[in-house]
Amino acid sequence: MIGLTGAIGVGKSSVLAAFALRGCPVLSADAVVHELYLQASVRDQIVTHFGTEVLGADGKVDRSALARRCFDNGDALAWIECLLHPLVADLFDAWVAECANAAPPPALVVYESPLLFEAGQTDRFDRVLVVIAPETTRRSRLAARGQLERAPEREARLWSTERREAAADDLLDNAGTHEHLQKLVDGYIARYANR
Repeated sequence: MIGLTGAIGVGKSSVLAAFALRGCPVLSADAVVHELYLQASVRDQIVTHFGTEVLGADGKVDRSALARRCFDNGDALAWIECLLHPLVADLFDAWVAECANAAPPPALVVYESPLLFEAGQTDRFDRVLVVIAPETTRRSRLAARGQLERAPEREARLWSTERREAAADDLLDNAGTHEHLQKLVDGYIARYANR
């Protein structure tokens, strides 16, 4: 099992999609959290704690509004993490069991989490793959998504690039084209599948 992580803007989702394109089961922690926000029980606990101002016009959790509340407030962030992390862990465990019980079991499964190191999750994986990209590429991607302004406060919660790369089992440079990325992922699959 591969744990996939990297700094903001390196293109972790693109790498995960490249693994999925080759039939590898993949799961994104961010996607799991997004699904959890849609659950009535989770939404209701969030509203009880933060109030209705974290809801959008559709009555669903507004992730941007919630992020603004949490990133500026350590207590709020700790509360939301205490709510979500056990739920994410349960869904992760269920997904791992499902992959393990598949017939035949998949050659490689990949779980992506931006907080893999920070949350102390690396011992769950056979290898940790860190996606990298030049700073200029990262900033350009963040600007294109309208996320450049908030990047410094998000990055403050993460390990430094140097620390993350030193702790990685493998690095994957996602600075090129989608075609080049797919070739790198194909090579990675060939190297580690069925090990």
